[in-house]
Amino acid sequence: MELQQSSLYKTYIERLRWTVVTLDGVNIFLKHIPFFGVLAKIQRPPTLPYIPKLILILQKHNVRNIILEPTIDTDPIKFQESLRSLSKFFNIHKEPFLPTKTLLVDLTQSEKDIFRACTEAKQRGVRRAQKHGVIVKESKSIKDLMHIKNKSAGFLGGITTYGIDKLWDLFSPNHATILLAYAPSSRPLSRDLMSTKKMPYLRQLADRHDNIIGGVLLLFWDHIAYYWIAGATKNGKKLFAPTFLVWEALKLSKKRGNKQFDFVGVFDERSPKQFTSWHGFTKFKEGFGGKPLYYPIPPITSTLRR
Repeated sequence: MELQQSSLYKTYIERLRWTVVTLDGVNIFLKHIPFFGVLAKIQRPPTLPYIPKLILILQKHNVRNIILEPTIDTDPIKFQESLRSLSKFFNIHKEPFLPTKTLLVDLTQSEKDIFRACTEAKQRGVRRAQKHGVIVKESKSIKDLMHIKNKSAGFLGGITTYGIDKLWDLFSPNHATILLAYAPSSRPLSRDLMSTKKMPYLRQLADRHDNIIGGVLLLFWDHIAYYWIAGATKNGKKLFAPTFLVWEALKLSKKRGNKQFDFVGVFDERSPKQFTSWHGFTKFKEGFGGKPLYYPIPPITSTLRR
């Protein structure tokens, strides 16, 4: 089951003050938006609800606009028929809310093979972060992660972390974890401090100074680890903290028994005018050897690309 159709995600959306209606096992998210009307989001449903019943439910809630985002297993013919039926009563929103392309890393491989699949640049980045003394630890502090994300996102930081604390409260500890990267010192470390024997000392030093330079929120559902949100300071980027965080996230996700690592969205070349600002972090994510997964883009064709 896709994360967006899970019981925990349903409760999360409700806490964001959306109305959630479940029809034929499918969660439908409803929200009144000023000057736009009521929007209905049906995201990654395992199967489409019975359309006549769906129309009645949506009319009951005065829905004017629908966003319907299928899964890779959606029957394209039935989906097209459903769109035609729904378009007689509602406006079909063409722009997707969810990324239509992502990257998946196979976590059933050995740890060595996962590392070898990374580009040489990413392998060097991991080693350089370790050489600089960067420490990555699990944390329960969603506030620290939100702070580092807000700091890295600039004046839009508050938007990027909206509702993340509510998500964390619901998914942790069984279905979520936080990884934080620390720099124990702003000065280069001596060879003595870089020795393996001194690593416990570095961890204590990182905690004491609380010098957080990056962080990642991971969600876990149905044996898939989701790279949900991440951020890093300028200093963290210089010290290769983002690369080191992903590597540690891959190892931890594998250790927890997940089979795939989902990067939760990259630039989709099928829609070149959409999400054009994603080129940078798409290149970053591609460096970890994941394989592309394409979701259908309405109107979809009979051939789905994987």
